[in-house]
Amino acid sequence: MESFQTLSAGRCHVHILPHAGFRTKEVSIRLHVRMDRQHVTPYALLPHMWMNGTDKLPSTRSLTTACDNLYGASVRTSLGKRGGYHILELSASIPDVSFVAEDSLVERALDLLCDVLFDHTEGHGCFDDALVRRELDLHRRRIEAARDEKMSFALQRCFSIACEGTPAALPRLGFVEDLPKLNASQLFGAYEELLQNAEAHAYIVGPFDDLHSVGAALLQRLTEKMIGGSAVPIEREVLPRPESRSVREVTEYDDIHQSQLDLAYITGIGYADPEYPALLMMNGVFGGFAHSKLFIHVRERHSLAYTVWSHVDQVTGMLAVMTGISPEKREQALTIIEQQLNDLRDGKIADEELKYTYRSLRNQHTVLLDQPAALANWHHQGIMCGRQRDINELLTDLERVTRDDITKVAQAIAMSTLYFLTRKDEA
Repeated sequence: MESFQTLSAGRCHVHILPHAGFRTKEVSIRLHVRMDRQHVTPYALLPHMWMNGTDKLPSTRSLTTACDNLYGASVRTSLGKRGGYHILELSASIPDVSFVAEDSLVERALDLLCDVLFDHTEGHGCFDDALVRRELDLHRRRIEAARDEKMSFALQRCFSIACEGTPAALPRLGFVEDLPKLNASQLFGAYEELLQNAEAHAYIVGPFDDLHSVGAALLQRLTEKMIGGSAVPIEREVLPRPESRSVREVTEYDDIHQSQLDLAYITGIGYADPEYPALLMMNGVFGGFAHSKLFIHVRERHSLAYTVWSHVDQVTGMLAVMTGISPEKREQALTIIEQQLNDLRDGKIADEELKYTYRSLRNQHTVLLDQPAALANWHHQGIMCGRQRDINELLTDLERVTRDDITKVAQAIAMSTLYFLTRKDEA
């Protein structure tokens, strides 16, 4: 795997990776900023608003036409969250059109991206009062729709409770109760604060003729708009292992057909830590794949859960177990989940479990090498977590993980939170 080269100026960074094997040129700009209660909702709105228009292109239709004029280039925005950081992303896929001069097409695409990100004034384009009112209503629906996805909602609530008191506990989309208090002027003020406080990481990946010149041009555009300030070190957010083994239990109620039982375990191991490969293998054996202990014992052998799996959060080091169950099976499911973890702690891991877990993780990571956006995500994950990991080197580390390594990790983790979402009449 080739490495990204980085061009930096202050809090703006451009990461470039030439790749002749891709058929499109990928460009993305990510603004990450520390989350706080005051800004979480207005910042969550901004990526959605940007696609409603700029000062030069004051509507979604005019943006679409501009993309069509770039031989079908696609421009999109997204909102992400890693630990206690909001990530507002703007990206473009530019076709590798051989009959058009690359310099002209790429320059026009960069112009469009920078316009969508920077070409805004108060009261115009996407900050027009009518468009803002419409976007506020759409965002209310987004938050409500997220709550209707009970499995992901329960995981988010479990995560928030486990991370209570830290920025990581704040929801990605913000709070519905904030929306009536927001207007166009306040959102434009939040937009200006974002540009003053965020750190920018841009990615350029693909078959460019002169990638360094393209990267330098984009860096200049970013620094011209994001004047002043300096890079702020990313705060390490790995949750420390608790001193006691007490578990916080929270039950909440909703109109739900299938109860959600989610458990949060604190591992004390983050993406940058030496034990991270062993944690990935431990999670894979425990509940990360269809061959895992949780899937086999909780779902297949005892038919206790409609869904069951586990997941590691690289930033906080939290290992979460998610199950969809009938409410009367809660205690039995808990008993069997804990038994599988105890088996890991006792070293009861079959050779086949190790082999299948490594193969599954290898397939999961190898596919990233063929996706430009995935390579950018992988590199940015390293920035957010404080360490760059080469995918092939990680696969080598995973292959070297032993049964004893997994046992050691399993013995150190502790449950911190039990979250149960169910119907009121089933409690």
